Amino acid sequence: MGKIKGNKTLSGTWGELWVDGERIAEFSKVSLKVTANREDVQIDLDVDSKMTGLKGELSVTLKKVYTRYNAVFENWKKGIDQRMQIITKLADPDAVGGQQERYSADNCWFNDLPLVNMEKGAVIEEEVSGGFTPSDLVNLDKIA
Repeated sequence: MGKIKGNKTLSGTWGELWVDGERIAEFSKVSLKVTANREDVQIDLDVDSKMTGLKGELSVTLKKVYTRYNAVFENWKKGIDQRMQIITKLADPDAVGGQQERYSADNCWFNDLPLVNMEKGAVIEEEVSGGFTPSDLVNLDKIA
């Protein structure tokens, strides 16, 4: 690998988000993160660790344009834990070779719903957080 040019760094401007096949054009930020759960293992005086599981966390921030999340809220009131699929795509036209990065996460859930959130004189943003099972996260396309 040679020297990388600055224009090859990726910009989230070209990011896209879909939830259950519906494009969410008003998103401003999305994050899918996998964390290794670990237990300490002491061997002599060293404290090492053993991975015991994986945890998926998600966060989505939207500019308020539409009423969202009511269907999830109505299902919660009935005791139904609604699950969904999230697909992300980053297709920056300056990416190496014009490649794109895409992920699909199935079995996603929300932990909180911003049903009412406003401030006078400010653009309204809503943030939801939740999780997913890491075994249901698939890298569909990568930038190599």
